[in-house]
Amino acid sequence: MRLAKSLLFASMVAIAASASAQVNRAAKTDSTVDQPPGLEVSLGYVYLHANAPPGSCQCFSLNGGDGAVSVNLRRGFSIVGDISAAHADNIADTTQSLTIFNYLFGPRYTLRRGSGRFAPYGQVLLGGSTESSSVQAVQSASAFAFSLGGGLNARLTHRLGWDVVQADWLHSQLPNGVNNRQNDLRIGSGIILRF
Repeated sequence: MRLAKSLLFASMVAIAASASAQVNRAAKTDSTVDQPPGLEVSLGYVYLHANAPPGSCQCFSLNGGDGAVSVNLRRGFSIVGDISAAHADNIADTTQSLTIFNYLFGPRYTLRRGSGRFAPYGQVLLGGSTESSSVQAVQSASAFAFSLGGGLNARLTHRLGWDVVQADWLHSQLPNGVNNRQNDLRIGSGIILRF
């Protein structure tokens, strides 16, 4: 009888210790995993490297701003809306100026690793591009555009982040006097507000 009571007591202690360890492990896991916010809004700087006409690389740079809204879904996926505007004066040593607006939407996948501060992402965005130019032949035009790229986000606080770098290949069908295909490099960085 004493042996049975001892075994019962030992079993109860072992079960209690095991349950306590599981609760502590679950609490620790829940507190260290950074759950993504439902909504992120970013504002930042954007650099656009463009050329016209194609094949001769009379390359020029445009500078501007970028704003994006990301609605986070499950398992690292989100839907992104991205709007940017970039401007350049004195293109190819002329008095010509150009402003390009891009409005793109699509899916993004972010690789989140527990409580890690940095999160790389990749995205495919589709939409349109509009240019406003001082060139008489093409003063205003709009066309289909898409971008492929990615970047790296850093969590600064629970509500504030930093889009360290975003780099995209941006393709549009804006007129260029030869084949009406533009292949540009877009690089940006900015602040992320997390809600």
